[in-house]
Amino acid sequence: MNSFTSPRDITFVLEPRPQLDSLERVWRELDRTGSHSFFLTWTWVGTWLKTLPPSVRPMLLKAVQGPKIVGLALLTMKHGTQWGISPRDQAWLNSTGDPALDCITIEHNGFATQGAWDDQWWPALVDWFAASPRLADELVLSGIASESLAETRRNLIRVEHRDPAYRTPLRGITDEDGIESLLSRNARHQLRRSMRDYEREAPLRLDVAQDLETGLEFFTRLKALHMRSWDRRGRHHAFYHTFFETFHRALIAAGFADGNVDLLRVSAGQSTLGYLYNFRRNGTVFSYQSGFDDAAPGLRPGYVCHALAMAHYAAAGMSTYDFLAGSNQLKQSFGTELYELRWIQFQKPSIAFRAEQFARTTLELLKRRHARA
Repeated sequence: MNSFTSPRDITFVLEPRPQLDSLERVWRELDRTGSHSFFLTWTWVGTWLKTLPPSVRPMLLKAVQGPKIVGLALLTMKHGTQWGISPRDQAWLNSTGDPALDCITIEHNGFATQGAWDDQWWPALVDWFAASPRLADELVLSGIASESLAETRRNLIRVEHRDPAYRTPLRGITDEDGIESLLSRNARHQLRRSMRDYEREAPLRLDVAQDLETGLEFFTRLKALHMRSWDRRGRHHAFYHTFFETFHRALIAAGFADGNVDLLRVSAGQSTLGYLYNFRRNGTVFSYQSGFDDAAPGLRPGYVCHALAMAHYAAAGMSTYDFLAGSNQLKQSFGTELYELRWIQFQKPSIAFRAEQFARTTLELLKRRHARA
């Protein structure tokens, strides 16, 4: 067991993970009262623990204040290398460090908490890592949305990658016209033209899967459209690693039981435009994955599907539609708020890590010079 008390009287305790049934009871109590994201609920975390290979055993990281557990997370200890030559012991927060397993991509990472999230937990967590000499050489934080780690802590080496992310407030949107008011002139034109073209066959229709069997059927069809679209463009699709589908089929089953996972289909008559796979938590819709029939030039099935989905969720009283990390034309057109998600590695000072830092800095300098040339 490894413990540390932060300046805010939060004690971090790392210990072997208990049996899933006992952990579930505590975790679901935090879900009931906490403001953390869907990716930190038992629906996601419990499914993750149940579908991981037996050889991967994350440890339980507890945040304790006085006699109370106020936060829970999981930490996977992994021995890895950089560039195949520089060994290090890593601690991965709510991830594994294995690309074949982390293909599910956790975002809005952190702790399942009691009540509101305190952004100062991040610096306290990094301080705990720095004050734990035998824990690991490197702490890896994936997909966090926080400005509280703007400064490197305790002389640690910091390696960071940032991705843009987009979201849209849904208040005041009641129908497709309301969605259009959010869009640029060009995006509004593209949406209207696509809707007219699709509606020549029949009125547009949005269906939400009402049972697990239909949800899994929608997911299977989403997979086919998703893979076809990405293969046609010669790009790496989400289903490349088998764990992605294994995890998500189990997550859909858990999410239907918990009532926080949606599979949606948009169609016009006999023609299906596409499918959306979304999560819901505390008024936010997380638009996680999609599959569109986008082979026809000039049409924008993604625009139509998301426009109908946003109107549906606005009518249901949801407050935010979050497109998550990554940038494309659709997200830029529909996302009215831009924010960042960060992937950060904190490394304890060593000759090897300082050499890597020097190599990265030199490479980045050469790239900038080449770009100016």
